[in-house]
Amino acid sequence: MNTAASESPMTALFKNYKRRGLAIGTALGLGAPLGSLLLRSFLERSFNLDRFIEEVTHHAFFYGYMMFATPIVFALFGYGMGFLLDKLFSQKQSLEVLNAVLESQSITDDMTGLYNHRHLIDLIDKELERAKRYHRNLSTVMLDIDDFKKINDRYGHLVGDRVLRELARLLKKSIRQVDTVARYGGDEFFIILPESAFHTAQLVAERIQKTVREYRFNQPERLLSLTVSVGISSFQDSKDIDLTQLVERTDQALLKAKSLGKDECFVDTDSGPRNLDQELA
Repeated sequence: MNTAASESPMTALFKNYKRRGLAIGTALGLGAPLGSLLLRSFLERSFNLDRFIEEVTHHAFFYGYMMFATPIVFALFGYGMGFLLDKLFSQKQSLEVLNAVLESQSITDDMTGLYNHRHLIDLIDKELERAKRYHRNLSTVMLDIDDFKKINDRYGHLVGDRVLRELARLLKKSIRQVDTVARYGGDEFFIILPESAFHTAQLVAERIQKTVREYRFNQPERLLSLTVSVGISSFQDSKDIDLTQLVERTDQALLKAKSLGKDECFVDTDSGPRNLDQELA
């Protein structure tokens, strides 16, 4: 539906402060003669029609001036005030847009468009506190690209940057709307899975590894086939876990997965560490 086309004349008239000021000023100016006549009659304690006619006739020039000049003066004054208000409103909108852009830039990773490390830590802290307060499950995932340094060394950092952007897109498509993915640093990515038990985190890890394994990353000379290693921390009871411990345990789970080889997944849970690939074998 076209909003502009559906606007009523009255809505269009009051769309900005200049028009509002012009309309209000004109209305006040037109009301000035009547107001003057009523005030004079009130002071003289005379409110009959004949007295009104006599007053207007006797002071015809004054009321004529009030009828024509006062609305113009009031309208110009209202227009001027509206112009200033429009300018202030426009500046306010520009500042709001600028603040929104700056806020977005402050929490966004320039390379991938995902949340950056600083904002990620804030989000982990909030989800951890929520899990403690409401006794909810919480799982976190950390992953990185196997042999990513070799990609940079062989094909250059521009190709490596393209791989990171494509992987970021794949990760966003592999998680739920309530989940959060961020770039932790380098080729490491971090995923928060609120209210998710071990088995949910396992499914997410398997889906990500399968998606990356089957995907072909574009680069000028050939298509690259990559794999990722995944570390998971999953807790049904997180009351004794703080932010630092949660991140460290997820990071250690990733290091353990990488020590097992490529395309591996290792999980740290309440009941102890688990190697998914060995369980699934």
